[in-house]
Amino acid sequence: MLVKRQSSPGTPIRVAEYHGKFPSGSSSVGQARRAVVAFAQQWFSDDDLSDIESAVGEALANCVEHSNAAGSDVDLRCRFDGRELTVEIKDAGNGFDRWNARDFAKPPAAAPRGYGTYIMRRLMDEIEYTERGTRVRLVKRRLPAQVADNGRGERFA
Repeated sequence: MLVKRQSSPGTPIRVAEYHGKFPSGSSSVGQARRAVVAFAQQWFSDDDLSDIESAVGEALANCVEHSNAAGSDVDLRCRFDGRELTVEIKDAGNGFDRWNARDFAKPPAAAPRGYGTYIMRRLMDEIEYTERGTRVRLVKRRLPAQVADNGRGERFA
């Protein structure tokens, strides 16, 4: 859906938004990921689009794997404001302790698992966890990436 908004008097900014709900299950990950790619391909291509697809796939897979709420939905919201794409994914799980999430931001060298957050951090310009990790916000900018507050492009709220 395309939404018009005013940033300053007389200057329209076009903002595009997408909202979808998908059953919390592995069969929905591909469908939700494709919805994000279809939305993002209006402004991104090639490597950037591939990065978005991979990072969103990781976030969705984490929702499905770690959410303990059987029969619940994953809420997916996308927004493009002319400069950056924001993808928010919310699940109905219990979340995680924020300090544990930081510990696993870079997996141990021999770890067979735990690379999801690390991959998302590398592929996107920003990643933010809120609501005890049940909501993740991924940002990809069309302009060169700006340095985030903590220098790693990751914030925990």
